[in-house]
Amino acid sequence: MNRSPWKIRAACAILASAALAPLPASAQDIVGKVVAGYQGWFSAKGDGSPVGSLTKREGNYHGNFECYPDMREFPASEQFPNPNKWGALSNGNPSLIFASDRDFTIKRHVGWMKQYGIDAAAIQRFGDVYSDATYKDQKNELTTRMMRACENSGVKFYIEYDASGSGGGGWGPNWVASIQKDWTDFAVNQKIAKSPAYAREGGKPVVELWGMGLNDNGISKDPQQWLALIQWFKDQGCYVIGGVPTGWHGQGGFKDALTGFEAVYAASNAINPWAVGRFANAEGADRFAESNLKPEAAWCKQHGIDYIPCVYPGTSFFNSNGRTKNIIPRAGGKLMWAQFANLRSLGIKTCFVSMFDEYNEATQIAKAAEDPSSTPADKWFLTLDADGVSLSSDFYLRLTHDGGNMIKGRAPYSRTLPTKPWNDLLATSFESGQPGASGAPDAAYNKSPKNVSRAICAVTTDKAQSGSQSLRYSGMAKGGAAVYSYAKVFDFTTHPKTITSNTPLYYWIYPGQDNGRYAGLEILFTDGSKLSTSHCVDQNGKPLRPSAGHGGAIPLNAWSVVTSRLGAMAGKKISKVWVAFDRPGAKGEYSGYIDDIRISN
Repeated sequence: MNRSPWKIRAACAILASAALAPLPASAQDIVGKVVAGYQGWFSAKGDGSPVGSLTKREGNYHGNFECYPDMREFPASEQFPNPNKWGALSNGNPSLIFASDRDFTIKRHVGWMKQYGIDAAAIQRFGDVYSDATYKDQKNELTTRMMRACENSGVKFYIEYDASGSGGGGWGPNWVASIQKDWTDFAVNQKIAKSPAYAREGGKPVVELWGMGLNDNGISKDPQQWLALIQWFKDQGCYVIGGVPTGWHGQGGFKDALTGFEAVYAASNAINPWAVGRFANAEGADRFAESNLKPEAAWCKQHGIDYIPCVYPGTSFFNSNGRTKNIIPRAGGKLMWAQFANLRSLGIKTCFVSMFDEYNEATQIAKAAEDPSSTPADKWFLTLDADGVSLSSDFYLRLTHDGGNMIKGRAPYSRTLPTKPWNDLLATSFESGQPGASGAPDAAYNKSPKNVSRAICAVTTDKAQSGSQSLRYSGMAKGGAAVYSYAKVFDFTTHPKTITSNTPLYYWIYPGQDNGRYAGLEILFTDGSKLSTSHCVDQNGKPLRPSAGHGGAIPLNAWSVVTSRLGAMAGKKISKVWVAFDRPGAKGEYSGYIDDIRISN
C-alpha cells in the first residue's frame, strides 16, 4: 500500500450532531468475512474524471505500475492511452490502461469481488482529499460509484482513513479534526454511510483508521490524539478498525511499531495488522503465524476485540525504486495459500486481502497480464508467469475465493494449494502440444460452403498474436443472398463442456480485408442452439454473429481481442466450435487469423 505523506490545509471544528444511529445488531459484514483493500486511484487524460482532467501528469499513479492489468474485458471506450507513453504491446497494439473513476471499471471490479467471494471493499482515503479539492472530488466520485455498484451486487464497502502525514503534513497538524470533518461532510452529510451497501458490524457503520502506532510515514506518534479520534467515531455510532503496524503487540522483533499505544489498540473494535513484506516465502509465513498471528489473536480474544489479519500475494517495487525485480515472489500462489492455511489452523475466519487493485506494488489480486505478450514491449513488468508457473489472469481471484471458503469452513483444510493454474474448458494458442484444429467443413451443419470456394482453416506460422502459430481462415466469396462457410475446429461431441454463469470467452482475430471482419468463433451446443443466436455480446456490445462483422469497427491487419461473458448460456453444453465466415452478398477474398482462444470457468 502506498502510504505516502500528503500536504494539507488546516481543518475546522466538528459538530457533535453527526452521529449515525446504528442499524439492527444483526448486521455483520466484517467478522467472518473476506475484506479487500481498494485504492481506486488510477486516472488518465480523457477519462472525464477530475484528476484525469488535470494537465500536469495527464492523470496519476500509472507511472510506477509494477504489474500490468488484463485489459481484455474493457471495451474500447474504457481504455485510455497510458500517461507514461509506454511503447506498444508485443502484437503492435498500443498500450492502453483503465481509469478507476468510471462506472464500467468499478462495476467490473465489484463484479469480480462478488464472483470470487470477496465480501467487502475497504476504500482507501488519504490526506489529499483534504488538501486538494481536485483529488477530493475524484475520491468522492469514485466512492459514490462504488456505493451504487455495491448496492446492485450485494458486496459491502467501507471507508479506510490512511493517517500518513498526520504528524504535520498530509492531513495537517489538526489531523484529528481534518478526518472528523471529512467524515461528517462526506460520509454523513452525503449519506454514504447510510447506504444499505455500507458495511456494518453489530449494526454499526465501519470505519478503519490506518497507521496507529506506526513509527513511519509522518504519522502522529501521540496516542492521546489517536484515542480522541477513536472515541469520536465511537460517539458517532461507528465500529472502529485499527490499522496497525507489524509487531504492534511487541511480537516478532519488528521495529516499526511504537510503544505506549496499548490503550489505543484496546479502544478499537477490531485490529488489522499490516503484513506486506514481512515474510518472503511460505516458510516465513508459517513462522510469522506462530510469532505474530497466534499471540495477537489471543490478545484480541482476551480483550473482546475482533482480529483481522492481513493476507497478501507477494510484492515488487522495481518500477518505483529500480532496485530488485520481484522482491517477494508469489511462488505461483504458494505464498498466499500458506497464509490462508495458517489462518484456518488458528481458527481465524476473517482476513484483509492486501490489495485488490494495487498494481503499483504488485500486491493486486485483480486480473493482471499473464505473460509479457500483454505488456508494453519496451518496459519490464512483473507478469503472472514470472515464477515459472503459467497462470490465468484471474488466478489470484480464484485463489482468494478458495482461501476464503477454507477459512470460513466451507472447504476442508489443506496445506497444498488446490487452485488450478488454469480453469479452462478450452485453451489454445495453436502451439506445439496444445489443442489443434481440424479445419474441415462441418458436414453435420452444412454439407458444403454456400457460395464460397477454396475455403481453408488451418494452423499456420504466418502470423501469431502470441507464440509462433495461429489459425488462418480464408476463402473466395462468390456473391448471393447466402454466403457462408463453417469449419469445425474443435469437436466435444463425446465429452461436451458445460457453460457456467461465470464463463468468459476470449479470442483474438486479425482480419486481412473488410470481408475478413465477417468471421469469428461460433459454438454449437448439444441442444442444437448456437452462440450466434444467443443474447451474448462482446465487450463493445456487438453481437457475436459472424455476419455482424464485429460491428464493422475492428481494424484491418491488426489483432483485436473479442471477449464475452457467456452466463446467459449457463447450463448449456458445448458440442462443437467452428470458425465461421458469414456475409450475405459478399464477393471476393476473405482471410484472417484467429489465436489465443480461451473458454474458462
